[in-house]
Amino acid sequence: MEKYSVRYMENHCIDVFFSYGQYPVHVLTAGSIIPDELNDILRNRTLQEETERNNDRANQVALSTNSNYIQSLLERHRTVVEESGHQGTSNDNDELCPIPTAEQISSHFRFYAGQGFYSYDCAEVKADGTAVYRLMAWPNQKHQLHLSLPQFKPEGFRESNEVPPLPEYFEM
Repeated sequence: MEKYSVRYMENHCIDVFFSYGQYPVHVLTAGSIIPDELNDILRNRTLQEETERNNDRANQVALSTNSNYIQSLLERHRTVVEESGHQGTSNDNDELCPIPTAEQISSHFRFYAGQGFYSYDCAEVKADGTAVYRLMAWPNQKHQLHLSLPQFKPEGFRESNEVPPLPEYFEM
C-alpha cells in the first residue's frame, strides 16, 4: 500500500473516505495528517473516482448543509480579504480576490452529501497536529452506497438520535 508522505499531506487538500458503522463519511483534509488506517493513496483515489462516476445517476439524495458554519467561513474570508486590501483588486499573481458565495464554499461538500456521504471540512489544525473537522453537508436520509469503505472511528466520534445523527465536529 502506497501512503501519502507527511509533506504531501501538509501541502494538499485530500479527499478521504471511511465508514463509521452504517454511515459513509467524507473528509477534506486541507493540510492535516491522515491517520495511518486511512492513509492509502490508491484506495482514496479509487473511492473518489467511483463516487464521481456515480454522479451520473438520476436519483441524487436530498441533503442539508451546516449554514451557520458556512456563514462563519464567509465572514472569516471576507475579513481576511478586506484586511489584505485585495478585495476586487489584483494580488501578487494578478488574480482578483472576490468574496466567494455560500454555494461556492459548500459545493465540494454538497457533491459528496448528494452521493450519500456525511461530508466534513478541516476547520483547524492544532499545534500538536490534531485536526478539527466540521460537518459541512449531509444526506437527509440514510443512503446505501455500493462502495467498499474502510471502517474507522475517530476518537470521540459517536452517533446520536438527533439530526444529523453524526457529530457536528470531531478531531483526528
